[in-house]
Amino acid sequence: MSGREAFELTPKEENFSRWFDEVLFKAEILDEKYPIKGMYIWLPFGYELIENVMDIMERLMRDTGHKRVYFPGVVPERVLGREFKFIKGFEDSIYWITKLGRQNIEEKLALRPTSEAIMYEVLNRWITSYKDLPLRIYQIVPVYRYETKATRPMLRVREIAFFKEGHTFHATYEDAVKQVELGIRIYKKFYDELLVPYVIVKTTPWDTFPGAKYNYDILTIMPDGKALELGSVINFGDLFAKAYSLEYMDKNGEKKHVNTTSFGISERSLAALVSIHGDNRGLKLPPKLAPIQIVIIPIVSKGYEEKINEYCREVSDTLSKEFRVFLDDSEDRPGYKFYKWEMKGVPIRIEIGKKEYKERTLTISRRDSMERVKISADDIVESLSSIFRDIEDSMRSQAEDYFNKRTVHVTSIEGIKKNIGDKMISFAWCGLDECGHEVEEKVGYSILGYEENTLVDSGEKCIICGRKAKHKAWIGRSY
Repeated sequence: MSGREAFELTPKEENFSRWFDEVLFKAEILDEKYPIKGMYIWLPFGYELIENVMDIMERLMRDTGHKRVYFPGVVPERVLGREFKFIKGFEDSIYWITKLGRQNIEEKLALRPTSEAIMYEVLNRWITSYKDLPLRIYQIVPVYRYETKATRPMLRVREIAFFKEGHTFHATYEDAVKQVELGIRIYKKFYDELLVPYVIVKTTPWDTFPGAKYNYDILTIMPDGKALELGSVINFGDLFAKAYSLEYMDKNGEKKHVNTTSFGISERSLAALVSIHGDNRGLKLPPKLAPIQIVIIPIVSKGYEEKINEYCREVSDTLSKEFRVFLDDSEDRPGYKFYKWEMKGVPIRIEIGKKEYKERTLTISRRDSMERVKISADDIVESLSSIFRDIEDSMRSQAEDYFNKRTVHVTSIEGIKKNIGDKMISFAWCGLDECGHEVEEKVGYSILGYEENTLVDSGEKCIICGRKAKHKAWIGRSY
């Protein structure tokens, strides 16, 4: 196939699920043809894209005093078993190693499902004194969970290829609380840079991560109306530390248990970016994240072939000093190249033909708006830097508009039922467990979390009992 038909997509508004898969495969982010369900090959373009995403997170982690580490991905059953007492049924999703070569082994080994058990087994040797605290570490590693539901690329997988997990260790519970607040600030900055809209919620007491004192989730909404959890920040207090004998000596010579937190994100962050910004031409990438920020396409004319190509190389050399540039001088037809690079979400396409060569101009096509403008070749770095800033501002505004149209605040159970299919819904809640459970029973969906104490002085009433509302709770379908 050549031209547009090679890059046709199922309309996003008709079948988001199919559109999403087609974009990932046609834009060459993933290859689905791997012989294990729920596991995917990351292609060069996709790998560079997810690296750009994770580079932002790494910068934010380093800037706040977190140090990168690497722990092995295999954990003995006796070590992981202590975690099972917190996470009931967790062992059903573990990949177990039961043989070494042809021989059975005495103790099963698990492929890393999370890293608390692996880390805590070792850290009780690292941490002995209050002088060793706080300790803030993180790693970006694959984790494995045997997902029994229908798998989806990036959204529900059996190998999470890019799991960024932070783990922190503190002398007091109060220090752990401050760390959770820091973790939330990191996530907000991260998703602000990704141009992904979100809401931060505290999970309900009955849905809090097992073994945790409390946890916060960061949520967005996908085009199919389902909420997507983008990450969690969890305060374990000293519960995990007690299970793994993680103790330190305080200033008075007394032994105390360490307080711990964890927070993690995955390639779901990229899935949200793809889904929220993409359109029926394919990806639409923020300039900061795009593996290729500018593609240059020669439009050759008879008798001007070498002159046009030389001008293209000149422009490429100038721009490559500041931007990620690709000169597509392949033999494919210009139309095919247009569709290809639109599918890959390249923010700016530069077209150079006979007229541009003679005028010393450039024809610029913006991927975000599909606007075409002509600019002078003089000061092109400054001109394109300005266009990139405008693209980012425009995409941020579009994302906010997208989020606002897909979320709604209601004042009754009927309002929830009316909107539950395609929106994420907020409502006033007094905070009593029985009222929260009643909402879930009447609607048939779980509360996603709540914005803590945001309605205290609002005058709003709980939609169940009519008492003064404390929290803005969120509910909806979810992944």
